[in-house]
Amino acid sequence: MANFPASQPPQRTPSGATTDPPWGPLADSGMGNPFFYHQFQDDFDNALGVAGLYTTTSSGGGTVVHTGGDGGLALFTTGAAAGNFESIQLPAGSFTLPGTGATPPASSLSAKKLFYLARLQLANVTTEAFIAGMVAITATPFTGGAQSVIDGLFFYKAAGGTAVQVLNIASAGNSPSGSGFTNTFTIPAASYALANNVPFDVAYYIDRNQNLKMYIGAQLVGWIPQSGTGAVNAAGVPTLPVLGPQLVNYNYLAQGVTPTGASFVNPILFTTANLSPTLAVSNGATAAAITMTSDFHGAQKER
Repeated sequence: MANFPASQPPQRTPSGATTDPPWGPLADSGMGNPFFYHQFQDDFDNALGVAGLYTTTSSGGGTVVHTGGDGGLALFTTGAAAGNFESIQLPAGSFTLPGTGATPPASSLSAKKLFYLARLQLANVTTEAFIAGMVAITATPFTGGAQSVIDGLFFYKAAGGTAVQVLNIASAGNSPSGSGFTNTFTIPAASYALANNVPFDVAYYIDRNQNLKMYIGAQLVGWIPQSGTGAVNAAGVPTLPVLGPQLVNYNYLAQGVTPTGASFVNPILFTTANLSPTLAVSNGATAAAITMTSDFHGAQKER
């Protein structure tokens, strides 16, 4: 019988826990302050999911529906003509990225942490394209099978390959610099392996110094620890690698003097547009319907 690690026992907090400081209005509430973070998450379990919560856009008669499976699942299916897509967004953009400036911290808004996380599964990891992240409201996240987002920060895999990127895009009207731009961060291929119909997680985190930390892995959340101490093989060797950010853009340092021997990309100037948690899939150049499954997605930002 295989020897699997047991889940850790829960920490006992008889009086509860809170994110409020001692002087906060809910400091003594064991339930914590639910408004400390503006947060949205969907596990795709109920009628408030893709059946009614979202604005759904598509080309070629695609669909997105709840489907059976452990954990709550949403099944995206494109139309059958090349370049078709299917996407979901909230009806209005309700998140903004932390404010940026030439010399951080630009303002108190610059220090707000923001997180995004999703679990996806692609039917064909090569032929289809996907978008997962924070994107300005749009009815056409794809054009001709390629992403056509004008404002956002999101994971993107183009059709015809397996390279996963994070794109930071700002239109001229929503760029702090006054001109449009696209920053492209390509996650090292050695840090992940996509396979057909096998779930994987993507996430990013913007810390208080506006460093952008990007994650991808087979299981970033769940009871199996992502520390290299999870399930073991017959030789007793952990089968899970040590995981952390697979790529980091040290934005704070990039905006100052670059330390000797260090290499940083140009400073990020995040779009100022209102953004929505977004999932979308396209069949690229394939003239056939193709599917993507999502287990969950969500975002959190400090108020």
